[in-house]
Amino acid sequence: MLRRIDRLIFHVDALPGAVTYYRDVLGLKLLRQDAHAAGFLMSDGQTELILRDDPDQPGDEIYFLVDDVRDLYARREELQLKFVQSPRQTARGFRAGVRDPFGNVLLLLDRTTEGAGGSAVEDAASPRMLFAGVEERLPTRREALTQIYVQIGRTADDLPYTPQFEQLYGLYTAAVPDPKPTHAEVWRHLLNLRKGGKLPKLGEARTDSPEIDPEAEGTLRNLLGKDIGKRDRLPYSERFDALVDRFNQTRARPLSPHLVWRLVARLAK
Repeated sequence: MLRRIDRLIFHVDALPGAVTYYRDVLGLKLLRQDAHAAGFLMSDGQTELILRDDPDQPGDEIYFLVDDVRDLYARREELQLKFVQSPRQTARGFRAGVRDPFGNVLLLLDRTTEGAGGSAVEDAASPRMLFAGVEERLPTRREALTQIYVQIGRTADDLPYTPQFEQLYGLYTAAVPDPKPTHAEVWRHLLNLRKGGKLPKLGEARTDSPEIDPEAEGTLRNLLGKDIGKRDRLPYSERFDALVDRFNQTRARPLSPHLVWRLVARLAK
């Protein structure tokens, strides 16, 4: 079923410099390049390496080539595969995410579409998803999550690390089957819905960011570093927990994770 690794997708901060390095230093053949992605051919003559500078690109991804994704979907019970997304068309075929009986998620694609080619880099990524990797593992139950979000009545940017988010998380995870999403995954589901225009607007945030002096603001900016442009990735991560701890070590009176998040949200605008 799994013929070979078809492509590896890596995130880079600056595409032009990364293209120069992988082409001129590592000697990979540049196949295609567009505004936010570049595709290289590795020395085996088959596997591609895709570089993306999109800040919302999820973690590194590995796609396996198969003969026909739609055929595997039709035989999913026989193969004991749980499709975490149904087959979706790409430039040259179809892709899907599947879960094996042991809980491993495999990203699959095929080459079943005629007329392959073109100048665009086919990276198999979904351009509309802020956190595509989350959707591969655990697709959003959109209607359920939207209804609970409206019921809670607190705008998304103001939710992290509040009792209302815990209430939303409890209601949503009770309404979906196993495996249950984590806090981080539910947060990212919310943001994917918002980016897709599917999340109702609930007005202004209830909580303003706290006032801090310029020195403290500079400290927080330094702690954020390059993550200041990726604020939506931070909530419910070890990175954010460490940031809160380190920032509070510099203060006489510590701030709650929610208030630190509100500061981060303000600084990142």
